[in-house]
Amino acid sequence: MLIESMTQIAGAAPWDLALHLPWQAFTSPITKWAAQPSFVIGEYMFIALAALGLLHAWRQGEGRRRHLLAWVGALLAGTANDMFFMALPLVDNFWQAQATIMITPRLPLYIPCVYICFMYYATVSVWRLGLPQWSRAALTGLAASVFYGPYDIVGAKFSWWTWHDSDLPISNRILGAPIGSTMWIIMFTASFAWLLGRVIDRDPAVSGKTFARGLALVCGLSTLTFLVQITALQQIDGGIPGPVGLAVVVLGYAAVVALGWRRRQPLPRIGADRLLNAAAVIYFSALVVIMAAFAPETHVNTSMHQTYGACHVEAKDIAGLTRYQYLCAEDFDEDFSFACPEAQPLPAAGSEWYTVCGRPHSDFTRWLLGVSGFAIVGILLYSFMLGGLRRNARRP
Repeated sequence: MLIESMTQIAGAAPWDLALHLPWQAFTSPITKWAAQPSFVIGEYMFIALAALGLLHAWRQGEGRRRHLLAWVGALLAGTANDMFFMALPLVDNFWQAQATIMITPRLPLYIPCVYICFMYYATVSVWRLGLPQWSRAALTGLAASVFYGPYDIVGAKFSWWTWHDSDLPISNRILGAPIGSTMWIIMFTASFAWLLGRVIDRDPAVSGKTFARGLALVCGLSTLTFLVQITALQQIDGGIPGPVGLAVVVLGYAAVVALGWRRRQPLPRIGADRLLNAAAVIYFSALVVIMAAFAPETHVNTSMHQTYGACHVEAKDIAGLTRYQYLCAEDFDEDFSFACPEAQPLPAAGSEWYTVCGRPHSDFTRWLLGVSGFAIVGILLYSFMLGGLRRNARRP
C-alpha cells in the first residue's frame, strides 16, 4: 500500500503538473489570506520588486543591455538552480507553500521573482562601487545574503515553505534559517556575479552574442561553481555546513572585498537607482512589520511536504549522509505542528500533500531583533551603494 501511494505521488519533480493532486494554478488572494496572510504580502511584494527591477534595468540608458542581462540571467540561473535541487531525490529538502499563483505544484510564480530580487538587486548595486572583478563578486555574494537573510527567517517561521526534518546539510540553523542556506546564497550569487562580470567586462556594450554567452555561462556554471566551493568548505564542520564554515566564508569574502576597496571607481547615482533604493528600503521594512504584526500559529499551510510515514526509516542524501526518509508526528523538530485549529487526522503513510500550521513564538524578541538587525544593515548597505556615492564619479 505504501509503495502504491509513493508511486501515485508523482508531483515531486518541480516541472510535473501532477493533475491528481489538489493544487490550483490560481487561488483567490482573499482565500489565501484566511490561511496564510503574511504569505500573500510576501508573494506580491516579491513580484512587485522583480517588476521594479526590470523597470530599473530598462531605464539605464547606455547601460540598459548590461542590466537586462543581469535581470534575465538572475531569472534563468536562479530558477534553474531551484529546479535542479528539487529534482534530485537525494538533495530534495524543501517544499514551497501553495501561493495564489502556482506554475506547478512545487513552484510558485513568486520564487523566480525572489531570485531576481536578491541576485539582481545585489549585483547592480555593487556595480555602483566600481570594484575590481573579484572584489565585486565577493561583495555581491555578501550583499545578497543580507538581502535574503530576513526572508529566510520570516519565510520559515510563517511556513512559506517547510524543510526536510532530518537532512544534515540544513540541520545547523540560526533563527530557523539553515546555515547551509546562507552559505549557498553567498557563494551562488558571488559565482553568478563573477561569471557575469567576465563577459560584461570584455564587452561593456553587450552585443547579442555577449548576451547569449552571458546567459549560457550563468545558467550552466553558477550552481556548479557554488558546489565546488561548498563541498570544500563544509569539511571544516565535519562534512556539513556549520558555523565555522560560515565564518570562514564571510571573513574570506570580506578580505577579498577589502583587497580591492582602494581601487574602486564609484559610479554616480541616477534617478532609476533611487527607485531601486526605495524598493530595497520598503522590502526590509515590510519583513520587520510581518514578523512583528502576524502570529505564526494562525498560519495554515496545506501543500506538499516531506513524505509522511514510519519513524526512523533511514535513507542517504547525495553526500552519503544518513537522514530519515519520512516525517512522522512522533519524532520531528520543526517550526510547524499538526495541531491545527481545524481538527484533522494525521496524514496517511506515503502522503506528500497534507496540512501543517505554524508554532507560536518561543522567543518573539529574539526573532524580531534578528530580522530587524538584518533590515538595518540592509537598508544602510543598499542606501550606501545606490545613494551615497560621489557626484563626480563617471556615469555607467
